[in-house]
Amino acid sequence: MQKDKGKIVAVFCVLIAVLLLLSGCGQGKTLKVGMFDLNEAMLASSDRFCEMKYASGSDSDPKKLLKSVSDIDPSKVDDFFISYASNGSRNADEIVVLQLKSKSDVSEAKASLKRHVEYRKSIYEVYDPTQSAKISSYSIVSFENIVCLIVADDVKTVENAFYGFLR
Repeated sequence: MQKDKGKIVAVFCVLIAVLLLLSGCGQGKTLKVGMFDLNEAMLASSDRFCEMKYASGSDSDPKKLLKSVSDIDPSKVDDFFISYASNGSRNADEIVVLQLKSKSDVSEAKASLKRHVEYRKSIYEVYDPTQSAKISSYSIVSFENIVCLIVADDVKTVENAFYGFLR
């Protein structure tokens, strides 16, 4: 009788262990990276960026900053950064990276960044049509839970730096 109870307890413990392992499946890990370091790597990839300013989730009033580039719910964003041309009215260079809390929000974040760049495109069509081509060749890419908007002369080079940093 004592042996049977021991077997039952052992089977129960194995079952609990298996259930715990399975409960973690499908949730996926989220990648966490240093926003400043990622920004530096991306900017260093091209010598065609003009002078850029940096803003991030560490700045004062990060929700307001985030709202300037994305309409995604701020509670879904773990961290972010924005690099933009310091002479913004004459240059459309911009990098926005959103580090999301969940991979399930990647599509929503991409759509949000697309709306942002489309709005910027309409502004540059009026202010400086010479920058419209640059904005029209933008890229929105993602890796795991990180989404990135790139507006630059060397979009592919900057994309490669993004992926190179994250892999």
